[in-house]
Amino acid sequence: MADIQHSAIPDGQRHEPKGISTATNKQVYIANGSASGAWSKVGPISLNGVTTNGVSGQFVAVDGTGNFVLASAPSGSIYFYNIGTPYTLTYPAVFTKAAPTTIASGVSTLITEGTNARLTYTGTIPVNLDVVFTVSCDQATGANRDIEAAIYKNGSLVNGSNGIITTTTGEKHIITCHADVPVVTNDYIEVYVKNGGASGDVRIYTYSLFATTAGA
Repeated sequence: MADIQHSAIPDGQRHEPKGISTATNKQVYIANGSASGAWSKVGPISLNGVTTNGVSGQFVAVDGTGNFVLASAPSGSIYFYNIGTPYTLTYPAVFTKAAPTTIASGVSTLITEGTNARLTYTGTIPVNLDVVFTVSCDQATGANRDIEAAIYKNGSLVNGSNGIITTTTGEKHIITCHADVPVVTNDYIEVYVKNGGASGDVRIYTYSLFATTAGA
């Protein structure tokens, strides 16, 4: 019988790959580097660029160079609450950092939750954070005053993150807003407040600042 090259065998007459009879649905053949292998589901270490199984909560992302990486979704939050003794900003005629002593959520990922009313990104991969703040405040002097609050990154205004209310003396209101903020390692997020009126200290009774991965 004449020798026939495998490539010359009609497709319908070629045998299935070795071990296919015992492979289960959706398994693929994974080489072991020693001239053999086994049928199994694809795991993280079978992906180009990934060398470990990672830890719970991580996800697979692309690095832009043809490889995969294991990544974690950054998140963190801080808050302040004191009805009897609010944090006071002495007539902030220009945007001034709101700096109550804040409490950390204690369950952050890749974000440092400071007692200084600041969230700091500590991851190594540039990401977009969805940042949200809520401030309950009033003003201490005079008639109606426009009180404004906004998100600042590294001491600079994040455009489009402003919230504004009008309040008279001792009348509490809530200012809240959110913005998608691109960050790299050690970028930090804070909230700044301004009184647009002629006078009036701003008293903050509750304050919260949240950040998580945009789109998560």
